[in-house]
Amino acid sequence: MDVGYDMHVFCHNETILGEITTTLVRAGCCLLCILRHLGVRSPHFYCRPWKDIEAYVLSLLHSSVKDNENSESKANPFAIVKKPCTLCLGILQEHSTKEFFEKIKEQGDREGFQYSSFIASLTVPVCAILRQHSMLLFLKDTHKSVYEDKEDTDIPSIKDVWKWRNGPVLGQVLQASFDQKSQFDILLNFSYPESDRECGFLLDLKPDIFKKRKISKNFKKFGWETFTRANVNKVLSTIPDNVFRSKFQCPPPVPAKICTCNISICHDALYVAGRYNKYSRLLSQTPWVVDGGRKGETSVEELICAPIDQLFKPDEHRFSSSGREDVDVRMLGSGRPFIVELINPHKVKFSQQDLTNLQRKINDSTEDIKVRDLQMVNKEDTMVLKEGETEKIKSYLAVCWTENPVPVEKLEQLSQIQDLKIQQNTPIRVLHRRPLATRERVIHTMSATRIDDHHFQLRLSTQAGTYIKEFVHGDFGRTVPNMTTLLDMDCDILELDVESIELDWPKKLEDGEETIAPSEKKV
Repeated sequence: MDVGYDMHVFCHNETILGEITTTLVRAGCCLLCILRHLGVRSPHFYCRPWKDIEAYVLSLLHSSVKDNENSESKANPFAIVKKPCTLCLGILQEHSTKEFFEKIKEQGDREGFQYSSFIASLTVPVCAILRQHSMLLFLKDTHKSVYEDKEDTDIPSIKDVWKWRNGPVLGQVLQASFDQKSQFDILLNFSYPESDRECGFLLDLKPDIFKKRKISKNFKKFGWETFTRANVNKVLSTIPDNVFRSKFQCPPPVPAKICTCNISICHDALYVAGRYNKYSRLLSQTPWVVDGGRKGETSVEELICAPIDQLFKPDEHRFSSSGREDVDVRMLGSGRPFIVELINPHKVKFSQQDLTNLQRKINDSTEDIKVRDLQMVNKEDTMVLKEGETEKIKSYLAVCWTENPVPVEKLEQLSQIQDLKIQQNTPIRVLHRRPLATRERVIHTMSATRIDDHHFQLRLSTQAGTYIKEFVHGDFGRTVPNMTTLLDMDCDILELDVESIELDWPKKLEDGEETIAPSEKKV
């Protein structure tokens, strides 16, 4: 088979290539690993029909065998290749078949995933690094002129070749395109039972480098691993070739067993954003649990996220917002920006109209909250939300009480105060969940309207992160100055509403539904 000299290989002398191919066949390499070690780097060549690849390798074998030579390679050149490959451990053999791809599809269908594209992520046994290094050293001994200056990184990786060869075929089975930027990831974790044993000699040579590390945060389930790609490659770069040869067989031995594969499928997180209003003074923002006991029947998070979960079918969700209001505080105006991170969503194909319908479903389910501008956003948008927690301006309306009758003149003087800097120690009521610290905040503007001798409305525009209740009553002197010191009489707060959060996010939808606050519930 003439592939032309434009294809990249380590040598263009067919006789020498044939001799190298014979060496690789006798060492137990599969066809794709033979191509890898010949230096073939063209993804298109690996995608050729299997009969073309066999014909190419066979032509190389014949070019190195004399016509009258009765050799195993000439009589049955691929007989030895039927065993598990000494290099890929069967990954490019048994796990490169249509039957294996059908197994992947069945799992995705069984778990109910939606997808239009996919990417495959492979985890290869660490001992494959040693086996490839062993084979390269062997080739340097047997074919020095070709491999003397070659490094392990010059050999196309098992992962890359698997993707080049199988990506398009798997795409046909899944009826989806193979896309390196896809959010739908097929995770193939290949394991070989002898991997740690084969790597064991490295622990004797460099014990300080091989420290057990957690395989994942959930290490109780997954355990620990000693040998990783990073530390094995690090040690290989420091071991002289003669030392490696004395510790590891060159060429590597034929494996007794083939790799097994654990298939797992996941989708990158999706993000749903919007703004919510809260009209109840009995509703917490997130589930409220005290000493293991639930307080309140539901929460803002649950009212919003339950319908979202029903639609997207995620494994879990994470709710975040630009700040938070207390249970007894209403969120009015245009609402509080929020974002819901959907972890491993199984359903992902939705239009903006679907989200508008979802918004209507949330709003029809309760009078306690309303949602607007519900839409999909990118992960980067989560940073906008974080910035809004401390850097934006928020407006409040409070109903306050004074111990003594307050003169109208004193209330009017409050409107003259601008950009008042206050020092707030962590409020006593949140010390159980916030570290003790003193935070400087700014009251940009304020104005007061008398209700009667002992009550007035206080309208404030403040830096985000300001504790309004503590600014009114002083929190036993932990917030200074405060309304008690400004009016020179004891003050307390009876009701508080958030009127606006000046964060222009997420974008306002032109066809978004207007939300109208119901009458406040009497509590």
